[in-house]
Amino acid sequence: MKKVLAFLLALSMCVALVTGCSKIDSDDPAQRGPEFDIYLGTKVMNLDPAISYTDENAIKILSLIFEGLTKLDENGKLKKALAKKWEITEDPKTGEERLEITINDTYWSDGSSVQANDVIYAWKRILDPEFDSPAASMLYCIKGARDAKLGNISIDDIGLYSVKKDKFIVEFEEGTDIDEFIYNTSSPALVPLRENKVASYPDTWSKSATDLSTNGPFRVKKFSEDPTEHITLERSKYYYLNQEVETEAIDKFVTPYRINVRYDVPMDKNVVSSAAETDILTMYQNKEIFYVAGLTAATAGAYGKDVQIEEEASAFMFYFNMNTSAFKESAVRKAFSMALDRNYVAQLVGLETKPATGILNDKVYDTKKGTSFRAEGGELISPVGDIEGAKALLSQEGIYPEDYDDIYILVRQNEVNDSYASAQLGFMSNEKAIAQYAASVWKQLGFNVVVRATDNVTFEDAYKTGDYDVVGMDYQMISTYPIYDLAAFSAEYSGTAVPVKNYKNEQFDALLTSAFEESDAAKKADILHEAEAVLLADNAVVPVIFNTNAYVVSGELSKVKTNYWGVQTFTKTQLKDYVQYLPSVKAAAAKEQENAE
Repeated sequence: MKKVLAFLLALSMCVALVTGCSKIDSDDPAQRGPEFDIYLGTKVMNLDPAISYTDENAIKILSLIFEGLTKLDENGKLKKALAKKWEITEDPKTGEERLEITINDTYWSDGSSVQANDVIYAWKRILDPEFDSPAASMLYCIKGARDAKLGNISIDDIGLYSVKKDKFIVEFEEGTDIDEFIYNTSSPALVPLRENKVASYPDTWSKSATDLSTNGPFRVKKFSEDPTEHITLERSKYYYLNQEVETEAIDKFVTPYRINVRYDVPMDKNVVSSAAETDILTMYQNKEIFYVAGLTAATAGAYGKDVQIEEEASAFMFYFNMNTSAFKESAVRKAFSMALDRNYVAQLVGLETKPATGILNDKVYDTKKGTSFRAEGGELISPVGDIEGAKALLSQEGIYPEDYDDIYILVRQNEVNDSYASAQLGFMSNEKAIAQYAASVWKQLGFNVVVRATDNVTFEDAYKTGDYDVVGMDYQMISTYPIYDLAAFSAEYSGTAVPVKNYKNEQFDALLTSAFEESDAAKKADILHEAEAVLLADNAVVPVIFNTNAYVVSGELSKVKTNYWGVQTFTKTQLKDYVQYLPSVKAAAAKEQENAE
């Protein structure tokens, strides 16, 4: 044991010296930096930034591994990130305004330089007619972009091109608010992508650590389709560092060396039936895990007053498959929405969760930063359920529930925590709990409703192919401006990327077109409030709750930052006396103790 203590002392002294080192020796585990475990909730299976907006957990990972041109701090203030500078200039030939963007000198996690063409590739991919992404409308202000998305012109003919390795030009449609476009570059959907990886591994580049290249502070070292396997994030040694002469400390921009995102143990064995030897709560109490997010009402109580809550820019919603016989009937869709008691669901989920009274929450601006689209728009949905009113509506329309086949609600399964026994003990993931509540309510209307909880791979396939009746999932808002979040539901603007399969509403599309053409911010907001009301009146989109991020941070961690999207970043996070938690040190101590016994 004395040897272990001596080793710890020596390493502790080394840690004290690390701060002043000009170069970190990667062979010394003590000097590589802290390693720590965290928990983020249900595992994300796809890390494609352009489409990972059906799961609030996706952005928690994407914010750590990709970096866009700009970013938003916790107050919504725009800050430069990959962009070094930008300048609005005049095209010498046409006299039109254009944007010149110069990017910083940095590298992909595979060591290749990040170039202007990587941003261009990512944006053109979103605008490709063959690719579905709700983020397309944020790029329609680029000259020719919408025509390219509709297949009317080549994607290579739009006003987007590079002039140098680190500089590119954006030309705009007439009337574009360029400042708004710059602000939109903070969207996690508009980050650059490594073309050779996406093109070479189209089916696996965003689902495998081997094929994924990232330009953010962390690279993905371990990632697979196993829903219980942890994700390992490791400091990218190429992130803004000199690649020729190592004159800077490797941890100059990123403090942690490695972060393990755990999915292999349940949240709390007191409320989750599991054969696992430990759980997240025990690991947190024993300082084996230092950050826990995705807490539920059933699991948060054990953490006491340490629980912190952030409003996220997302909502949990139900979407109906308009191809099914039941949901072709607008009265059925309306009755299903009317019957839901959103106040009850918010209380069920707990942790300051709010009932969804519209599609967009307070994170989305009304006219400018600091204004709220939701506060201005008010309650478009009653948070109080009305089962009797829903029954009366069905009766008035001559709809008899017994005439319809079984209705299946598709949701993601939390492989570690969700089970019948877990529900009996008081725990269930929010997605499944909401789905089971909805099924019970809709059964009271006379329909036979069954919850179909599947693994992520099956869920993703079923959602893509439309193999569902009702799907329950998160909608992550892609912009702080309402027009782009609402455009995601328009076939006119998002094509087949709309969350509701085979849905089209001409009145809604026309209002969006008017909003895109309107330059006055107040008038545009009025149009968008009307558009949201039209969309909700159709009941193809049924918001249930506005999501919150409930989490705890160990007292051993410091400098954990929160961004505007309501999630935490760990770029400069420090772990107190981190040497004692290093796997090599812990293994040596365990072996010494074993030998002593």
